[in-house]
Amino acid sequence: MINLRDPERVGQLKQLLSTTVLQGMLQALTFVAGIIVIRLLAEDQYAYYTIANATLGTLAVLTDSGISQWVMSRGGSVWQDRGRLGAVIACAMLLRRRFALIAGAVALPVLCLLLLRQGASWPTALLVCFSILPLFISTLTGQLYEAVGRLHQLLWPLQRTQLLGMGLRVVLSAGGLLLLPVAWIASLAGGLAQMWVTVRQRAIASDKADLRADSVAEDRINMRTQVARMAPGAVYYAFSGQINIWIISIFGSSQTVAQVGALGRLAMVFNVLMAVISLVLVPRFARLPPVPQRLSLWFWRSQAGVALVLSVMVLAVAAFPDHVLWVLGPRYANLHQELLIAVVAGALSLQSACSYVLSAARGIVINPVVMIPLAIALQVLLTLALPVSTTAGVLWLGLLTSLFTWLSQSGYFVFAVRTIR
Repeated sequence: MINLRDPERVGQLKQLLSTTVLQGMLQALTFVAGIIVIRLLAEDQYAYYTIANATLGTLAVLTDSGISQWVMSRGGSVWQDRGRLGAVIACAMLLRRRFALIAGAVALPVLCLLLLRQGASWPTALLVCFSILPLFISTLTGQLYEAVGRLHQLLWPLQRTQLLGMGLRVVLSAGGLLLLPVAWIASLAGGLAQMWVTVRQRAIASDKADLRADSVAEDRINMRTQVARMAPGAVYYAFSGQINIWIISIFGSSQTVAQVGALGRLAMVFNVLMAVISLVLVPRFARLPPVPQRLSLWFWRSQAGVALVLSVMVLAVAAFPDHVLWVLGPRYANLHQELLIAVVAGALSLQSACSYVLSAARGIVINPVVMIPLAIALQVLLTLALPVSTTAGVLWLGLLTSLFTWLSQSGYFVFAVRTIR
């Protein structure tokens, strides 16, 4: 129970409620932007857009490789020191740019080949590849600037910037696609809007961190140690997180790629919870004293709360599937079974992500030497056992993979948190 006479508790509750409402508005705009793209693009063009988005998601994880978690963990101990926090950001920025060059050099040619496999012409494939670069480049720095605001709980300035940026994306997407309904226009619209957001995020961060500070040797050593441990897992998650799209791009048609992408867009409604977790729970969890009992209580309360909300959302979709599919348009109206699988898979994916980000904020990460071989073995078996050339088959693969990841990470947290001193 919340003690309404405790000003601190009441303040925390008000912040949580306002953050949730604003994040809901942001996700509503994000949803609108996605639906505009789904409805205005033909199935083949939406398939290209889906593959490009999957590549962006993979690039984001590869270029991070645990760096943002390190920033939250390290920044949580120096967040009140403007100079030291700036040094942490500088250290992270340097390594992330290096990773971006390597990841981009590998991922962009692969994207081009997948687009060609789905029937895109060479000019179309090249335009789609180049159109994701503005979003990719601006996200590199924007996520680190945002970490400063999250550590200082500057939630209103951050969310206001994101709301305005997403509104700009809606306008650019609608205007651009009405004039020229092709995949690269949709990707470029998102990139231009994100560039504006990144500029504003830097301005917010500069008040709390010295962004001109040089990195510190101690931070570089500490970061490399943690990133070296987390990078193998990040590489695996970069691909497993988009496993549905990669597999259906190889074995399926452009129609099935578009169906998986459209259903995945509906599942993104869960992102409002992930954003609240990232903005509110993770920074507070990172700042908690190293007391095992208190960490365990926070972790499982967070997990239970997320599971409860996700269950309600899944039941609502199951009760009104026709209304939900109507949003996507007539081309996707017959995907009743696939819709339910996609929503459950999305819920499990978010539950798994919640477990991971909370654990990573305390540096509790499963040894990749153990985790990755087990996960890959499971995915290989599922790929052989399931009809992965169909929409339902590839969605089941994603669902079972997310379930395994959540069980593994949560179980490891229970074991590892007891050793904290």
